[in-house]
Amino acid sequence: MGSGWFFVDVFVKGGPVMIPILLCSIVALAIVIQRYRFFQSITLSGEGFMRRVKSALSGRDYVEAMKLCRREQSPLGEVIAAGIDNLNLPKESLLDAMRQEALRQLKRMTRFHGTLSTIAAVSPLLGLTGTVTGMISAFNVISTIGVGDPTALAGGISEALYTTAAGLFVGIPALVAYNWCEEKVTTFEAEVEYASLELVNFVAQGESIREKIAA
Repeated sequence: MGSGWFFVDVFVKGGPVMIPILLCSIVALAIVIQRYRFFQSITLSGEGFMRRVKSALSGRDYVEAMKLCRREQSPLGEVIAAGIDNLNLPKESLLDAMRQEALRQLKRMTRFHGTLSTIAAVSPLLGLTGTVTGMISAFNVISTIGVGDPTALAGGISEALYTTAAGLFVGIPALVAYNWCEEKVTTFEAEVEYASLELVNFVAQGESIREKIAA
């Protein structure tokens, strides 16, 4: 028997609870692929990027600074671009403008994370539900024909074991993927906060130097 038929056999023996577990696995796999491609397409390391932006701002080349942000094609680039667009604002207002853009970018970065977390939590519970229904079937057989026929008991017991295993096989990878995604988001939040403060302090320092020169 090939592996394909083996999985079909497991699915059939697992009973009705295998249907929502299968749906959870399909949705989780689609989300993991989408999130992996998204995080691979963006840059989260912004030290070199910030050096180039500050260099452009030092020469008052705001157009080049904006080009650098657009060329970066990352959430951090969008946040810093929002800051450059509002350099005329006071320090707190400038920070607020960048934090507002950061919230917009954060929404993109956490897309589907709630669904993935739910699947990670629900899949083992669905497996446990299958375990309960399988054991109920086994006890019904015992109450009907006794324990003299092991073959009759096998159906309920296998249903209990298959659904438990299936729920764990879906839930554990989903939990690992969710934690990986959340780690990426945490890194982004820390980087945005650091880069935003770096830009604000750089602009404030430049203004202070110009005021001293003018005096």
